[in-house]
Amino acid sequence: MKKVMICFLLGIFAVLAVAGGGMAHPPSDLVLSYARADGMLTVSASHSVPDGKRHYIEKFTVSVDGQKYYELDVGFQVDNKEALAVFHVGDLKAGAVVEVYAKCNRAGDMKKTLTVE
Repeated sequence: MKKVMICFLLGIFAVLAVAGGGMAHPPSDLVLSYARADGMLTVSASHSVPDGKRHYIEKFTVSVDGQKYYELDVGFQVDNKEALAVFHVGDLKAGAVVEVYAKCNRAGDMKKTLTVE
């Protein structure tokens, strides 16, 4: 009887562990927008979550032409549909490649690039 109960409990824990991991996900999209007039890079990370204090985009990293400019650690997600971050990158020359990396605190990440025109 004890073996059956232990197997049953282990089965329940396994199902809960898999279900919890299935809820975690990377951002579904990253939209990068650069405004030359003020040198600002806006990053919108689509990331729908039920509770932004427990499941959120925890890190943004911004690089320009392979050089790291910013690494932003985030404590929670204010909006339950997206995480938004704005960075001052200055006056970038045409052809500069901006790369943004966003990481979910539970699982997954995404990277996108923008070539300045």
